[in-house]
Amino acid sequence: MSEATFVSDPEKWIIEKATEPDILCLVIFRGSWCKYDKYYLQRLGNFLKAQQKEDEKCLLIGWTSEGEAGAKKADEEWGLTKECGFSEVVGDSSNALANYLIDDVVLEHLKIMSPEEAGVSDLVEAGSYPNGIVMPGIVCYGHHEAAPVFEWTHACDQPGNKGGPLRPDPADMWKAVIKRKHALDHGDAVMPSHGTNMKMCASDADLALAACHVQ
Repeated sequence: MSEATFVSDPEKWIIEKATEPDILCLVIFRGSWCKYDKYYLQRLGNFLKAQQKEDEKCLLIGWTSEGEAGAKKADEEWGLTKECGFSEVVGDSSNALANYLIDDVVLEHLKIMSPEEAGVSDLVEAGSYPNGIVMPGIVCYGHHEAAPVFEWTHACDQPGNKGGPLRPDPADMWKAVIKRKHALDHGDAVMPSHGTNMKMCASDADLALAACHVQ
């Protein structure tokens, strides 16, 4: 079986994906075992699904370094493509896409950690991340030559369970994405918006509240 393009040629894969919609949103998550990823990907997917307009289509893709099996498990158990508006969920333990984003200075601060460094050894199977866990990150591209309009990477500076809670609030993120995308539409040269100082969600309190609503 030939390698997927996001493994063999990540740049080509991104350009091809970015030509389909008005906006390509690529969400990097830790894996099928992460409760914060589950909460955030479902929340983000449902929010973006509700925002879709005929003239502003968003292609939402999830990617994880847990590999193909981990990506499939997250997709099926969390209902990402079936219920939450994701186009696809892919995985690659070689981290080719993540390394490309780092080297191309798109997500230059994207972190890759061993399970021990991230404090999650008890949550993952031994050997499941041969090249490390890629920590959470997001990049959104406008349709003009795959130009980045939004970037965010997890700081991973909290003690224990690094890359755990806190992700950019979907509403604030989408507002920034649309603003930059419209500027590109009008021929303006713009720098990508960064999610570092945005309102955050996916805290332990958010997860607890969501669990109460499910019960």
